[in-house]
Amino acid sequence: MAQPPPRQRHGRHHRGTGNQRRQGQDAMHTHRQPTLLSTTKDLNQGNATSTQTLSSQEKEELRQALIKIQEQAKAMSNKHKDTQESEAGSRDIVSDPTDFSKNAQDKLFLACKGFSNTEPEDINLLSIVVFALFNSDQLKSSGPASTYQRLVESLCIYFLSAFRHYQSGVCSLIETSGKEQVDILRALSSVLFENGAVVKEHFPDMFEIINGICASQRQQSLSPSSELRRMALNCLANLVHKTGSLYATTHDKMYEILYLNLTGSLQFEFVSLAALSSTVRRKDRASERKLISSALRALHFLLQEDKQLSVRSITPIMDVICKYMFFTSEHGSQPNLTTSTSAFTVGVLKRQSYIPPSSNAPVTKVSGHGGQYITDLDQSYQSYRSVQSSDSEYSDTESGIHQIQRRQYDGKVRLNALLCLQALARTASKQLQPHWPKFLTTSNTPATMYFGSHKTPSLVGIIGTDPIPTVRSAACVVLANIMESSKQYLAMAEEKVATYTGLRSQTGVMALSERVGLITRELHTGLAAAIAGIEDSLDHTAAIQMVKCCASVVASCSYERMRPGLPLLLYDAIKPFVSHTDSGFQTTALSFVSSLLGNSTASTQVRETVLGEPEGVSPQNLLDSLLQLVRDRQTPVLVRVEAWGTLRSLAQHHFEIAQTIWHQIDKALEDEQDIEDLRLRSAGLLFLDEYLKSSLHAQSPLTAEGWKDVLERHILQAFAEDNPTIKALGCDCVSHISSAAFEDLPPRLQMLILSLVLGTVQDEAPVTRSSACRAIGVFILFPFLREDSTHVLDMASAVLSLCHDPNMAVRVRASWAVGNLCDSLVLLKGDSTEHAAVAMDEILTLPTWTRIMRTALMISQDHEKLKSNGIRAIGGLLRVTFEGILERERHSLVKDAVNVLIKNIEQGSLKGRWNACYAIQNVLLNDDFPIGSTYGTSYACDSDEVSWTDQVYSALLQAIQQSRNFKVRINACAALTVPKTRAKYGNQSRFQNMTEVLLKAVDNLDKNDRGEHDYGEFQYRDQLELKLLRCLDHLLQLAMSPSPSSATASPLGIELDPAMKQRIVATRVVASPSVPSVPSE
Repeated sequence: MAQPPPRQRHGRHHRGTGNQRRQGQDAMHTHRQPTLLSTTKDLNQGNATSTQTLSSQEKEELRQALIKIQEQAKAMSNKHKDTQESEAGSRDIVSDPTDFSKNAQDKLFLACKGFSNTEPEDINLLSIVVFALFNSDQLKSSGPASTYQRLVESLCIYFLSAFRHYQSGVCSLIETSGKEQVDILRALSSVLFENGAVVKEHFPDMFEIINGICASQRQQSLSPSSELRRMALNCLANLVHKTGSLYATTHDKMYEILYLNLTGSLQFEFVSLAALSSTVRRKDRASERKLISSALRALHFLLQEDKQLSVRSITPIMDVICKYMFFTSEHGSQPNLTTSTSAFTVGVLKRQSYIPPSSNAPVTKVSGHGGQYITDLDQSYQSYRSVQSSDSEYSDTESGIHQIQRRQYDGKVRLNALLCLQALARTASKQLQPHWPKFLTTSNTPATMYFGSHKTPSLVGIIGTDPIPTVRSAACVVLANIMESSKQYLAMAEEKVATYTGLRSQTGVMALSERVGLITRELHTGLAAAIAGIEDSLDHTAAIQMVKCCASVVASCSYERMRPGLPLLLYDAIKPFVSHTDSGFQTTALSFVSSLLGNSTASTQVRETVLGEPEGVSPQNLLDSLLQLVRDRQTPVLVRVEAWGTLRSLAQHHFEIAQTIWHQIDKALEDEQDIEDLRLRSAGLLFLDEYLKSSLHAQSPLTAEGWKDVLERHILQAFAEDNPTIKALGCDCVSHISSAAFEDLPPRLQMLILSLVLGTVQDEAPVTRSSACRAIGVFILFPFLREDSTHVLDMASAVLSLCHDPNMAVRVRASWAVGNLCDSLVLLKGDSTEHAAVAMDEILTLPTWTRIMRTALMISQDHEKLKSNGIRAIGGLLRVTFEGILERERHSLVKDAVNVLIKNIEQGSLKGRWNACYAIQNVLLNDDFPIGSTYGTSYACDSDEVSWTDQVYSALLQAIQQSRNFKVRINACAALTVPKTRAKYGNQSRFQNMTEVLLKAVDNLDKNDRGEHDYGEFQYRDQLELKLLRCLDHLLQLAMSPSPSSATASPLGIELDPAMKQRIVATRVVASPSVPSVPSE
């Protein structure tokens, strides 16, 4: 999965101009005092709003202490970034960061209480020091959290009161440059970062200030106070970050502020600008770009916190994002940038169409499959660079540093716009899909397989031509996120003949599937061109992100209805990186190949080309390259690990091909047994695990002789390792052996495997115990082993003990094994041989039954991940319970078990309800289980009916009537059909009620109430109808039999119309009762 781009915190970390810092330091410079009075001892225990009066000498000492803290913070920050330490930092080396942090917090507490909020000198000093400390995160790591939160609150109170002073005092916002207010808000924004929830009591005051500044200054883009507006937007962004729904009531107002600032930006008056010098114009435009970046950053944080906002306002948000996602600086003579224009539409990047084969455009021929030509991208890229480096608005004496800064500011705008798009992809992926054409190119012009410059603004254009590597990387990550969250949407991609021949339908309307197909093709052709255009000068991280993005694309797209050869465009472009000298490129390219191998819709193309290249096409095919990488000890470890991962994907999706090279892989696995690096050992065993797992379902599975060779050469040695991961992989590998292969193994090897697995159950590492439980859960179902009571009891004892394990993963696997244990007992009871009956008597003694039942009841009340296994175990165990145990425990464990099943039918997760209905069906299959009428039984002395009869049938009928899941209804019907006598259903009124409920359920199903159910449920509609009709048929036939207390039948008094009778009769089949299948883990 693609990794998110680095978190952008430039709004918080803005350092201000050097002139501002120098002025602040000049104002702070005073003579040092000998010592500072010990007045900070208990300040951090007081109220955040309390004040303390300091003498002049104490204030001076505090100022000097804060200056020293600032210098130390700067030195620590420089040292952390491996830069040259400043002169001040070299004088004051901090030996203990914890002591420094505690001392800084004490001084800040004292300053908040002792400094005046009306003295510019005090305010300026505290603003600079606070920004230096919070900017480098040097206060969070030490001290109690409550102390840090009180400090945050105290600083917010101080800065809010100081800002109010400038608003209401002699210094007016309009009359002054606003430098002091900017410093205050800059410091406040750094304090608020990730601390918005701490200052919720002061949120109304802060939001009032932010709203006032952003609203009043929005139309004054050229005023010096635009920096103040930017700091206010930074405060808004940091205030909402990581607060969830805490400020949800004001999210709409925040969005309105940001939207107005973004849509109102860059509205320059070029007439007035003409009178300004180039330096002033440059500063004003730089200020505007910073303002846009801050607003987009705030919008990004807001979209992250409020998913509903993304859904409600996605159209205007997308307009804003697309406005700035392709943004670059304009010349003064060019038209203004609006929501419908961008750098692409004003000529910075010209739109071009695909060039047909007959044109004279320069093309480069590329070997590979599916495409033959790549149009030269140099011309469009050079035009982009020429505009970016234009000197038309500067004098000839100006340095190129201004052009570099302009590119960086433009890049930050595009970067923050991309982050907003990423937030939409994560929170509203479905709502984003109709807006794909706004940033992903679509075209139906005649073309075969040609690469060209991008015809419309596109993410692929940013990936291929953006001059800022960070923006390229971010675009790759965003595109990967969009692809990974839209697999179902991409699955409809289709290319028809008219699509790629340029012919339109008679109506001129393109189907959605064709449009998605065009987007899919453009993505592949554009990304292949971008990969082919990677230069050595390109940033290493950006190039790797481009390959990772291609991996996400091939893993998410569907090629079933696309023209052949499309995924191979990317493969041909990335294939050279498999043998690249840089290990990072090799690892990423191998990851791409794994994704390609894992796409089932491209399996035919992959088999014919990637995995079966004819001789002469390439000096070395993919399989040879992979085998060489895993066996060459000079290859970097990470590359070899990734190569094993690619072979694992090959074994999972193309097992027959992996089987053909097994002898070479077997040799590579053997060579790695003496390697100390556990990463390589684990990677090899992971491949072996997947290979053995895939062999179970292969046309020619691994034989007992093959298993014997693998066990002795590779798997058994893993159990002797000290490393728990290696042991766990050994258990995983051995769990894939088939029942037939295990039975044909030599007895010595069988006993050795069982002993090793049972011994691993007691391992100290949870990962090893978990894998051992899974292996036992597989072995316990083998017919060869379940007939041996000794083995069954040993395995049962092991997994029952681990159901009390403190580790969740161990309990999940152990509970699954307990469910399989009960299913194994069901299968054993169904065996009619005498040997099976003896084994059943030896296993299911009262102590063993009691232990299993108590454990199953405990599991059913554990975490949701375990409940279904416990419910399944209860159903299986009650199905095989002997009559004597049922009678003995009917008022205790049996009653508790039935109540658990009833509860899980009526409430809980869908998986739990499905399993509960399945378990009731199992319980009713036990002819000795007491339910219904007690007439003529040993329970008659208690009451006329068994106590839980009404609850069981009411729960099943409620599931049939009310459950929104059709599979739950199907299992409930199956359970109602199990009882073979009318006495099992109880009294006449209940029996009649069952019939009426089933008739109503059939009637409701005929009405096709699609509005009440998910569309996906209707694939089970026919199966549900069949179950309902068969259940009705079963009840109506039982209605003709005598009631429990009477020798004559009691009619139901229900008249069926001929059509219903005909439908019921049509469902009758001769079917023998089957043993319920064993659910998978």
